[in-house]
Amino acid sequence: MSGLPMPNFMNLRTSLQKELNESPEEEELLSITAKGHYGYQSLTDLEGLGQRIDTPELIIEEESDSNSVESTEDEKFERYWAVEDNQEKLITCQSLTRAWIARKKFNDLRAKYRSNSFISRLVNFQAYARGRMHCKTLELKRQIMEAQTKFVIRLQAACRAHLVLSRTKKTKNHYKSNVDKIIKAQRFVKNRLTDAAYQKLKLDQNPPLNVVKNFIHLLNDNDLDFDRELALENLRQRVVHSIKENNQLEAHIAMADIQIGLFIKNAITFEQVLKQTSAFKKRKERQRMINETIDKNHNNQHLDAFSLSTTDKESRERLERFEQLLYLLQTKPKYLSRLLTLVNRPDFCSYASLKLIESTALSLFAYATNTREEYLLINLCKLCIAEEIQDVKNTQEFMLGNYTFMKLIVQTNRGAKEREFFRPLLNPLISQVILREDMDLDSDPISIYQRIKNEEEYECGTPTNRKNMSSAKEALADRKVADIFSIHIKNLKEIVQQFISAIVSTVDDVPYGIRVIAKELRTVLEKSFPDEPRDRILRVIGHFIYYRYLNPAIVAPEQYDVISAVITPLERKNLAEVSKVLQKISSKTLFEEESGLTVLNNYIIEANEQFNKWFLALTNVEDPEKHFGVNELMDHISTRKPTVYLSPLELFHLHFVLEKNLDEFETEPSDALRTLVTELGPSSYHPELELSESALCLTLSNKADAIPEDNLQTRIQQMILDTKRLVVYVIKIQTGQDLREIFDARVTKRHESAWASFIPREFLEKDSAIAAKRRYIVLGHSKNIVDLERITFYQLKEIARRLVENLKRHHVIGEYQDIITMIARDITDKHFRRLQRNQELMRLTTTLGHLEEKHAYLLDQYNSYETYLNGCMTALAARRGHRKPKLLMPFTRQYFHKRRLQKRGIMPKFGSYNYTAKQLYDRNVLLEVDDVPKRSYDRISIVLSMNEVGIIMIEGNYADWPLSTVQMDMRYEDLLQTQYEGYQTMTVLDGLAKVNVNLLIYLINKK
Repeated sequence: MSGLPMPNFMNLRTSLQKELNESPEEEELLSITAKGHYGYQSLTDLEGLGQRIDTPELIIEEESDSNSVESTEDEKFERYWAVEDNQEKLITCQSLTRAWIARKKFNDLRAKYRSNSFISRLVNFQAYARGRMHCKTLELKRQIMEAQTKFVIRLQAACRAHLVLSRTKKTKNHYKSNVDKIIKAQRFVKNRLTDAAYQKLKLDQNPPLNVVKNFIHLLNDNDLDFDRELALENLRQRVVHSIKENNQLEAHIAMADIQIGLFIKNAITFEQVLKQTSAFKKRKERQRMINETIDKNHNNQHLDAFSLSTTDKESRERLERFEQLLYLLQTKPKYLSRLLTLVNRPDFCSYASLKLIESTALSLFAYATNTREEYLLINLCKLCIAEEIQDVKNTQEFMLGNYTFMKLIVQTNRGAKEREFFRPLLNPLISQVILREDMDLDSDPISIYQRIKNEEEYECGTPTNRKNMSSAKEALADRKVADIFSIHIKNLKEIVQQFISAIVSTVDDVPYGIRVIAKELRTVLEKSFPDEPRDRILRVIGHFIYYRYLNPAIVAPEQYDVISAVITPLERKNLAEVSKVLQKISSKTLFEEESGLTVLNNYIIEANEQFNKWFLALTNVEDPEKHFGVNELMDHISTRKPTVYLSPLELFHLHFVLEKNLDEFETEPSDALRTLVTELGPSSYHPELELSESALCLTLSNKADAIPEDNLQTRIQQMILDTKRLVVYVIKIQTGQDLREIFDARVTKRHESAWASFIPREFLEKDSAIAAKRRYIVLGHSKNIVDLERITFYQLKEIARRLVENLKRHHVIGEYQDIITMIARDITDKHFRRLQRNQELMRLTTTLGHLEEKHAYLLDQYNSYETYLNGCMTALAARRGHRKPKLLMPFTRQYFHKRRLQKRGIMPKFGSYNYTAKQLYDRNVLLEVDDVPKRSYDRISIVLSMNEVGIIMIEGNYADWPLSTVQMDMRYEDLLQTQYEGYQTMTVLDGLAKVNVNLLIYLINKK
């Protein structure tokens, strides 16, 4: 075999890998396995896993010499295999081949077992085997159970009974131990269900009938409602009476204060002071005498134009017309707004009292102490805004006016609500200012300079070298003044910022009346002046809210119960400085250069933005109708008619003013106001007439209620009310899915029995007025009165059905559900009214308490004034008692005048003095006499005399006058009032002579 060439196995490994598509790594693993199996090579000889094992060379061909002897193939074969190394190589090759064959078989078998078909057959076989085993087990159990069926049933029943009894017993024990919690839970669930149903009633456009029926009882007026209405009315009367009494007391205090000043200034006589101090008591005495006189002459009251008695026909008709007139003025604010606008006319006060008109308007609306009156007063103020803005050209001009609506709404918004608003807001801020005794916020450089100058002179005792300053710039040039001024400005800015921060955080606390008027004012201004920038509109809003409403409470906090301490002049000045800066900020008005306060201008601009945001937030408020929950039928729905309290003076004065200005209202001949004023007849009121000031309770009524209801719209409104009432009765007795189903359902004996039981509860009450209002209705053009107590339930349903059909015929409603919706709205409004009434009771009680406190304070102040005046009178009387009578020169004008009066027995009690016009002219008492030359003044005789306390008689005699003697009586308090109002001159003797007021008072006091 030596001659045969041996195959070269060096590339066998690579060839096999290519044929088998194997990777070198797999082959390495197989080789390792094979070697391990056949013991060809120890694993420790390998350098690592994955180490490449080179295929051993099986045959190494060697070149033989050319001269060697060739062996046979067999010899070569034997010789070759005899080499041990070659045998090991062969063994390695065989092991590789066997490993490849084994691996191939393993891979084929694994692929077979992992194939989907094999796995599916295996799973099916396993499932079949398990199913057969489970069925065999179930069959065995079934045979066992069938054999024990009766026992199992008894066992199950016993177990169930035991479990049920255990749970029941446990539940009962749990409920018994938690009864209180269960009741609370039930109440909570019921409340939630009730609230959900009420919200559905309130919010649904068409609430279901069963929901409406659940709350139908809320429409009933129980005894508590009636008692609370009476209490509310009584409180209103007391509040109005207290307000009027306090106003009168304040007027008398103001008059006493004026009289004290005039007493000091003019040294008025004992009798005049006596008259003024006892004016309040005499007024009450005069009132009592007037009332007694009226009572004594009640049989002749039909002849008295001012009688409002109900005992005779004419007076009763007059009273009813006045009640209708007041109702018209309340509910139709266009008339009263026009009248209040006319108040500012120059000639208006020549025949009427401006203050009396404003007081009457406030009394007419009961000072907004009731929801209805507050709502109507707001409507009046809204129309006044529209009326008064017609003559205004721009916002700047508007800010200069003193408008009626501002006075009305501000005065009515100073009751309990305002104290609840002012005190928490301003008390901490104002207390911070007044409790610091060393605080001085004076921002006037000239005033600071003058105070420094006075202090230096006081310390040195000699005049200072400082010169007088005439301007703030010159004063600030002084270093000391500048330092003090800087400290004052810094403190002032800090305090003002605290005020602003507190004020702008009270949007929801501001009373509704102020907010809604501010909203209306903004709307009207934006509509009237569309070209005006927003800043100017907000400037007007700020002028109204801050200057008219907040500013008085800051400057005079003790008058608004903000604080109870006495404010010193320095503290008052500090509050005035704070108020001045706040006013500048609210109106965005900068300081002038001359004031020296231009350093605050940048701060004013920045702070104004905060105020403007607050003003805008205040005007974002709901409408009065939604806020108060009222509508045009509120007086028709209410069981009690509205009442007002006016004195005869206010009532007849109002009639007098309306009659005088009737043409100014631009009314048609058939207008309601013109008709009522005409029916009342010409007014007999005269400004000098004294009438009773005791309050009259007037029950207002609508004139339209007394007119026969020929008007279709009026009949329809009444039909709506009657229909709703009858439908309520029907759904209380009979149930159904909707109103149509109830009308179509037949009436049973049970329904008739329920109606019969319902009648006594509804129509036989203690209050006959309420019972009559519920019991009788008027139907048809013939005004047939139907007594609901005497009809059956079937008849009631038929009447209700016909009324509903009538409303549909007139297109008042579209379907039956509309009536149910109307009733639902009445229920929700009734609940709101009850809540509102409780709030009004609390508010009026608080208001009355504050009014009583104020009355006590005013009475104490009045008593102190009276005590002071009594002391003055005592001293004056003592001084007069020691005065000797003046010596009268004989044969003088005064001598003969006095002798003539004594001879006739007409000597005035307090003296009489005769002068010529020339004498009075020389003393500058008399200024001129009309149409009489000065050279003739010595021919005019003027007599001044006084026979009654406070009544001065002036008599003039001149031959060339049409009446040679002219005489007039003048009240001394009128003369003092003229002086107080600042008039220097006045006319006397029917306008024939002009005198100097101050010198005339001096002459009278001297004599």
